[in-house]
Amino acid sequence: MARPLSKLAPAWWDYTTLDKAILEAAARLKAKDLLQLSRPGFTIKIFDTVEEFYMAEALEYISAWKQATPDNPAGICGPIGPTEQLPLVARMVNAMGLNLKHAHFWGMDEWVINGKTVGEDHPLSFARCDKAMCFNRIDKALRLPKENLHFPASGTDTYSRS
Repeated sequence: MARPLSKLAPAWWDYTTLDKAILEAAARLKAKDLLQLSRPGFTIKIFDTVEEFYMAEALEYISAWKQATPDNPAGICGPIGPTEQLPLVARMVNAMGLNLKHAHFWGMDEWVINGKTVGEDHPLSFARCDKAMCFNRIDKALRLPKENLHFPASGTDTYSRS
């Protein structure tokens, strides 16, 4: 049996292409059922408010970056969505005076059009969003060095080596 066509993008597969029985079973899951899916390396956390969720996301950045040292640089691979945590990250870094000299950030996604990565001037650029909502809001004296900001691009060799 062929998979259903995606309701989002017909050439792709996504949650709208899943078997109806799987979707119905997932819809019946309760919070306690979800918590039982935790296992080593895969922790389920449930937050009571959306604010708690975004704060937890922001604290993941801070926790990773606090571990960075000259001998042991550390960083985080950040998704583009949600983005509500990004201004919180910048505010926390500034309030803490957290120097990010040895910290790294790897963007998870970027748009490609006709086989070429979009530039940061493109209105949907993920790098543009990360910088506008977070990195450019961090005090200049505390910011990650430019070479420690890594964004995927066509021909991913440089990104992969980072």
